[in-house]
This record gives sequence, structure tokens and C-alpha cells, in this order.
Amino acid sequence: MNIFVNILVPFICLAIGYLMGSANISIPLGKLKFKQDPREYGSHNPGATNCGRLWGKKYFLIVFFFDVFKTISPLYICWAILTFVPFNGQHLLPTAQEMYRGLNSDYLIQWPVYWMAALGSMLGGIFPCFIGFKGGKAASCMVGITLTSSWLFGVIGALSYFTVLKKSKYVSLSSIVTSWINATVTWVWAILLLLKVFPGDKYWMFFVNWGPMLYLNYVYAILMTIIAVVLTIRHRTNIGRIKDGTERKVTWVDGKKAVKD
Repeated sequence: MNIFVNILVPFICLAIGYLMGSANISIPLGKLKFKQDPREYGSHNPGATNCGRLWGKKYFLIVFFFDVFKTISPLYICWAILTFVPFNGQHLLPTAQEMYRGLNSDYLIQWPVYWMAALGSMLGGIFPCFIGFKGGKAASCMVGITLTSSWLFGVIGALSYFTVLKKSKYVSLSSIVTSWINATVTWVWAILLLLKVFPGDKYWMFFVNWGPMLYLNYVYAILMTIIAVVLTIRHRTNIGRIKDGTERKVTWVDGKKAVKD
């Protein structure tokens, strides 16, 4: 029973995340509002950055927040169901606080399986089944997972992103560097947990988490590393343009309108 549940539930979380992550707002928005398909213009990408370049900052924000929402919603749906809904009179998953304290031996699932939903949503955003498996570059996924899992990691990520953007003016480079900084920080945190540097109570968790909600261990670190690898690969054409000096720069960080380099 334990083996079956531990095989089935991760696949269910992955599938829920993938289907929800495959949802898209930029294409119907573009066709209804502007009679345009964002995949036919600019970088031929339905992500928020390309939509912002085509239609302006307002529509960048609409697409961006939708992409963030579709990333985090399956994560928290799976977390809530597995943690609080009983199956045959028993919860399948311990709370994050119980995991931090090592009190998870009485549960069928003893690891934070809900991160599989976040992985699925990233795959859905990149290879959406509803629009021909051609999606974005995982940047919104990285932002959504980071900001909603830990305020501290979110602050570190934001500082990294805007520092690189301020100096380089490259959105793509800022996303890549930030993803690897996030991955590194989460591994440092995971190692500290393995070494039991922190006590297993609920109060210190507010220093990193949004309270005792999600369990940020090595599974989370693996997820953030996968995101960094995928995001870097998805930006390979941008990396080539940076090397050639043809990548578009932004100047809005200096209070000016974005222009081509």
C-alpha cells in the first residue's frame, strides 16, 4: 500500500500541475484584443516578456501574473488536499512543521510530494498541451515558486534580478543568473537542514518560510536546480545574441522607455 501510494500520488500531482500549467491567457487575449497571436510576432513566444513588448506593460503584467498563478495554484491545491483531507481516516502527508521536527514516520507519504505539482506546472508552461506544446521559458514559474515558498528567498531573488538588470540591461541574463542564485541558496538551506543546524520548532520557520506551510528541503532544492537548468536551456538563443551583441536591452530601469540596443 505504501509503495503504491508513493508511486501514484507523485504522478497525480505531476499531472495536475502539467494540465493547469498548460493553461494560456496570452493567445486568447491577443486574438480578442489585438487580433494578434503573440507566437507570430517578436520572439514568437507566448510568454509575458514578448507580450509586453508587443502590447505594453499592462499586458505584460496580466500575462505574467496569470503565469505565476497557474504555477502556484496546483502546488497549493495538492499541498492542501494531501495535508488536510483525510483518506480512510488518515492524512496522507505530515505538515511542514512535523517534517521539520522529524515527526513523519506515521504517514503513508513522508516527503513533500506537492513539489511534483510545481514541476508539472513548469513543464506545462514550457510544453503546453493546449497550444501545440510551444510555450514560455520558465521565468514566471521560477518567480512564482520562489516568492510563494519563502519570503527570504524571494528577497534574495529580487535583489539578484534587479542588480544584474541594472548593470547589464538584459532581462534574459538577469533571469538566468537569478535562477542559479536561487538554486544555490536553496541547496545551502537544504544542507543546513540535513545537518540539523536549526531546531524543529515553528518559530524560526518564519525567518525563511511564509510560516510553517511548505517544507523546503532537498526536494525543493532539486526542483529549483531543474528550473535553473531548463530556464538556461530555454534562453540559449538569448545567450547567443548576448555574445553577438544583438540582444535587446532595456532602459526602463533608468527611468526611460525601453529601446533596442
